[in-house]
Amino acid sequence: MVADHSSTTVNEGKDSNILCCSDAAEVHMTHNCKSVFDIVRTGEVCDLEVLVEQHGSEILSARDEWGYTPAHWAALDGNLPVMRYLVERGAPVDLSCLGTQGQRPIHWACRKGHAAIVQVLLKAGVGVNAADFKGLTPLMTACVFGRGATAAYLLGMGAYHHLTDINGDSALHWSAYKGHPDLIRLLIYAGVDLQKADNFGSTPLHLACLSGNMSCVKILCEKSKIELEPRDKNGKTPLMLAKSHQHNDIVQVLTTERNRRARWMPPITEIWSLMFGGAGNSKGPLLFFLGSFLLWEYPMYLFRCVPITWNLMRGSHYCFIYWNLLMWLSWVIANRRDPGYVPQDTEGYIRAIKQIPYFDKYKKKPIILSRLCHSCRCIRPLRAKHCRYCNRCVQYFDHHCPFIYNCVGLRNRMWFFLFVMSIAINCSLTVYFACYCIAIEGFQLLYVLGLLESLLFCCLGWILTCTSVLHACFNLTTNEMFNYKRYPYLRDKKGKFQNPFSRGPVYNLLEFFVCTPDLRSGDHELLEEESGP
Repeated sequence: MVADHSSTTVNEGKDSNILCCSDAAEVHMTHNCKSVFDIVRTGEVCDLEVLVEQHGSEILSARDEWGYTPAHWAALDGNLPVMRYLVERGAPVDLSCLGTQGQRPIHWACRKGHAAIVQVLLKAGVGVNAADFKGLTPLMTACVFGRGATAAYLLGMGAYHHLTDINGDSALHWSAYKGHPDLIRLLIYAGVDLQKADNFGSTPLHLACLSGNMSCVKILCEKSKIELEPRDKNGKTPLMLAKSHQHNDIVQVLTTERNRRARWMPPITEIWSLMFGGAGNSKGPLLFFLGSFLLWEYPMYLFRCVPITWNLMRGSHYCFIYWNLLMWLSWVIANRRDPGYVPQDTEGYIRAIKQIPYFDKYKKKPIILSRLCHSCRCIRPLRAKHCRYCNRCVQYFDHHCPFIYNCVGLRNRMWFFLFVMSIAINCSLTVYFACYCIAIEGFQLLYVLGLLESLLFCCLGWILTCTSVLHACFNLTTNEMFNYKRYPYLRDKKGKFQNPFSRGPVYNLLEFFVCTPDLRSGDHELLEEESGP
């Protein structure tokens, strides 16, 4: 985005790329005699109609001394009646201005956050990804000026978040550079590439450190896969930029995060994430599990354990066989069953997008905006989350488990619980069999290896079983337990943790194992509630 990060003049030159079309001209317009541009800016449609009757509709295509059309000024001022009149009379509403930037009316509307104007222009046939002379799209312009509602509307109408300007900067680069954390989260939910570098080698993390916005840096560092020390074409890392600009708080955050990732022993939360889906799309944990049971545990059981212990502990073997059958049954169901995917391309999402231009209250209460998923094109229900591995929103999202290669959600969480409990019981019996064989035949290498592997899966199984029961007792998901700070509904007015879903351990367990939560309150009720008086 910038060729030399150490120069303050670069930042001024960068901002001049987006500020050259309105501020200066806005001052000089007051000195002109009354013209079509004066009438457009006053917003009187009746006066505009009189002028058109006198001079013809060609006057609506005129340009002022700075090369702007009436549509530019109507878009800048957010004058909806005038813009509709211009569209009805066939006036040009998609012409670029004659300056170096070449912005169109839709860019000016996005700059000011006039989503209603944007809606009118899109209906008139203006491209949602229309670029100016420097490659800025309406979405990028909205991100530059922190217009979250307008950006959400553009994404919902099909704006591409991966497009870049002539410097290789995307909407995410601009959001990070201008310090808009809410827009960064919005783009992350839309599936933007966090590591993409611009033509100068700068990633969004570079630009967030350059501008000194702590919230943006923290959001980007939350993603464990993002590289903390990429180098731009000047050989500078984000940490170097933060130090050179004396952003000491960001230096501390980056240093802490780098040291945390460099530990030889990861923290408990990361160990937990490895068990709860940190492997992502990798089939390594699944193959390890299948290989351990099918190629090692079962051959050892059939050819070494059964001949020695069958007649001595037949009841234990029957119990072992029963729990193995239940384990494979629950594994197949948990793997194949829909975990509770939220329907895609819903009517509620389309309605919410269309209503954004008319909801000024979103500036104060952005409830629906934070729950829009532009990847699934739906409104996420409460307690649902978009899984970046499955690329779907899941109701009552618990975690993405690599051992079943599926998400754990509302519709398969009981089968997942049976699966991990079966593993715990099976491995406990395996430990018992291994110890019995060692007592009879002595310490043989195969028995010792089988014992160690069984202890590993036994510990893992009982940890997952106990934590699943604990979470069910509190009526919380694993995602909510570990990320409660992200969810406003899990915090009171003072910012302290609160659980509004708990009705006592007994009712919570019944809801988890027996009763499905009432999900009849859908998108329509939420929209009616938000749009009501």
